[in-house]
Amino acid sequence: MSAPSFQRQMEPSFGSHCPTLGITTGDPAGIGPEVSLRAAQRGAFRGEFRILLFGDAGLLSAQAQQLGPAFDFEVFPAESLQNCDALPMRAVIDVPARRGEIALGRGSAASGDAAARSVIACAKACMAGQVHAMVTAPLNKAFLREAGYPFPGHTEFLAYLSGTTEVAMAFLSERFRVVLATIHLPLRLALEQITPELILSKLRIIVREFPRLGLPCSRLAVAGVNPHAGESGILGAEEGELLVPALVEARNLYPEVRIDGPLPADTIFYRAAQGEFDVVLALFHDQGLAPIKMIGFGEAVNLTLGLPFVRTSVDHGTAFEIAGKGIARPDSMISAIRWALRFTRPRA
Repeated sequence: MSAPSFQRQMEPSFGSHCPTLGITTGDPAGIGPEVSLRAAQRGAFRGEFRILLFGDAGLLSAQAQQLGPAFDFEVFPAESLQNCDALPMRAVIDVPARRGEIALGRGSAASGDAAARSVIACAKACMAGQVHAMVTAPLNKAFLREAGYPFPGHTEFLAYLSGTTEVAMAFLSERFRVVLATIHLPLRLALEQITPELILSKLRIIVREFPRLGLPCSRLAVAGVNPHAGESGILGAEEGELLVPALVEARNLYPEVRIDGPLPADTIFYRAAQGEFDVVLALFHDQGLAPIKMIGFGEAVNLTLGLPFVRTSVDHGTAFEIAGKGIARPDSMISAIRWALRFTRPRA
């Protein structure tokens, strides 16, 4: 696919207007539409900011009727975003899908395509400064790829759409924060990707982006690769060869930040949860996500660092097996909305 031509506006100004959050409703065969509707209809959010749901209006309306919450969103085409301030406080930006090919609980190329086009529409609005932050419901990587979008997830997709070369996936909870050095890769390939240059790049993103978003970043820790972080080379040489050179350079570049590591992964997250570190740089996907999901599942939020706009997301998948049953909990979506609003307001 070729990248859409987006007009980039790095720091949108709210002026006297309230923030506008765009929620992409995810794969319509999964629980994304349900959790998006339930979260957006919370009374606590009414009047606080403008909510725009990006997705097929017919499918969203049908889900609302089936699940119970009243569908009280006005529907507008994407062209309406050119005059976003004139939109009501709650609206659907209609991104038509191939409805006849989409069934609840059964992902497909059609549902993957619908999810992708909602992301593209919202990203375009963010890049143009029409929407101040993006909150994403889950999509399915296999059906995204089946629909012709060769990306392993939102992070890589949004980096491509925005033309951003350096991004990082972060997961936030109130107790501690984790950033991943590698993301959606098989473990063997992830280990091959770890280089001093990669580690330094991720540390650079953290030190730049955390303060910009109002997150503390004075105490940073880096996890080791091997048990006991290599035990001085007895259990592996990767720490000394791949991590230590990056840490030495990062400490020279950022003397105001305490950067500890490499530290054993079996204790680093406990120490972070106890408040010893502001953020942990984990080296691969499950090393970082297992502890934060164990401690804060439903509360933790995915944040993409490095994009020219705020993007948060739920910490769960499409859950096709419970789609349409009315039992999907919107907790993580509510948290993602709250974190997006938290990051967006100081930029006004």
